[in-house]
Amino acid sequence: MSVSQEQKISSTSTLKDDQNLQRKQSHLQNFLRRNDLKSIIRILQTDKKSRTNYPKLKYLNQIYHVGQNLCIRGDNRSVYVAKLIKIVKLMDQENNCIPFIKVQWFYRKTELIGLQKDHLDCISENEVFKTNEFDYIEIESIIGLAIILSYEEYDHIEELNDNIFFMRASYINEKLLPPFEQWKKICVCKRPANPDLKYVFCEICKQWIHLKCIGLSQDQAKRLQKYICPECKKN
Repeated sequence: MSVSQEQKISSTSTLKDDQNLQRKQSHLQNFLRRNDLKSIIRILQTDKKSRTNYPKLKYLNQIYHVGQNLCIRGDNRSVYVAKLIKIVKLMDQENNCIPFIKVQWFYRKTELIGLQKDHLDCISENEVFKTNEFDYIEIESIIGLAIILSYEEYDHIEELNDNIFFMRASYINEKLLPPFEQWKKICVCKRPANPDLKYVFCEICKQWIHLKCIGLSQDQAKRLQKYICPECKKN
């Protein structure tokens, strides 16, 4: 192939790329003008050339870094939890920066599907489950940072805040990993602990026992100086 032919092919290829890019930019500007978030997010998901990645962003005087966990504002004042995966920006015709973030969702108790009621009873309102679901969302959805602890770390905190959660399993393709049956068991009922419930500590077996399982009220438990569970009394 001659040099002149190579140059002609290269020029034609570049022209097509430029035309495609102009067409995409035109579509993008229309979406931005109409505030069509669904179409904008579709571009972010499929067209790598339309976005630039950044390691951090500043929003409402708070700096957020890729890899941090976030509290996300949902509908009806609900709060979702997600990991910050990417920070990207789009530019409108006036050269204004339109930032978006890509997040990996953590599900909360109300978002779990198909679990038995007795399993849900063992899950805390502050428990989260890592998923394999991702989305691009507006940065205006950010409420603030989220702290995700292990169950053991969470259980030892004396004062809890609204942004503190714990995780002991993932939720992948509508299944818990590890399965519910493999979670650590406590009490005479041999079920996983739920820190939202009330317990009393057995001085013999060193286990926490549900007040409900042994028929004790919270006031009765407070008056006890020492508690021995039914299993230990048998021995």
